[in-house]
Amino acid sequence: MDWLLIILVVFSIGLLIYLYLQNYYLDINQYTVTIPKLHTNLKGKKILHLSDIHLKPRYNKGYIEQIIQKSKDCEPDIIVLTGDLVQAGLEDLTDVPIRKLCDGLTSIAPTYFITGNHDIQTAKFEDLTFVLNTSRVRILLDEAEWIDFGEKEGGIVLMGLAERSKTAEVPRPRLKYIELTPEMSKQPKILLAHRPEHFKEYLDDKTKAPALTLAGHTHAGQMRVPFIGGAFAPGQGFFPKYDYGIFSDEEDASKRMIITRGIGNSSFPFRLNNRPELVLITLN
Repeated sequence: MDWLLIILVVFSIGLLIYLYLQNYYLDINQYTVTIPKLHTNLKGKKILHLSDIHLKPRYNKGYIEQIIQKSKDCEPDIIVLTGDLVQAGLEDLTDVPIRKLCDGLTSIAPTYFITGNHDIQTAKFEDLTFVLNTSRVRILLDEAEWIDFGEKEGGIVLMGLAERSKTAEVPRPRLKYIELTPEMSKQPKILLAHRPEHFKEYLDDKTKAPALTLAGHTHAGQMRVPFIGGAFAPGQGFFPKYDYGIFSDEEDASKRMIITRGIGNSSFPFRLNNRPELVLITLN
């Protein structure tokens, strides 16, 4: 009986350590992505991609400090947040450490944000945008911005897609409300879009079709099954096609999408075989 108790205790401790590492030990996943017609001045520029942080009251402050420090270690030229910064259903954002995180990120590099489904279902959206704006985070909701990375020549169009709460509100084509100048239409583009399951639809409008789409939302399937992949993703169901990693369009391989495993958890509190990650993209 004593041996059984010892085995049970050791197993329980091991399980707790495993769950802690799976949920809080941040990985850094790196990609080098070739973008057609990219100006030579932009080759080697780095984009840090964060998503699905799901901030809430009493969020682990040490974890936030780890996110900021690892982001700093990556030495990015810009940082992008692709939605679900906060958890849905919060009555207010008073004790949610949005400012701590955002002030930390904007001190590292210019930071851009788009909404996810959780962001538009929490407290007053105006409160969230106020904190972001005063933390110098640029909010891109169906907008495009020219990013020159501080170079005198060359740049890239960064487009941000706004999340919508109702299917009836979704425009067709999906990038319909993002306005580009004639010159922007000719330049290489990166799209920030929370949901990866619509990858093909993001390419419908040829004047806006991004060379690279950055997305989140899936949490990589929450639980990853060896040799199979993610178990479940919202919007795609069981064993989703787009779980995490880099994907190419079947018709045009130059059109890529990178999905991050994300950083936090939402309804299901654990990650299994699926550590949280930061994604660092080097342009080529």
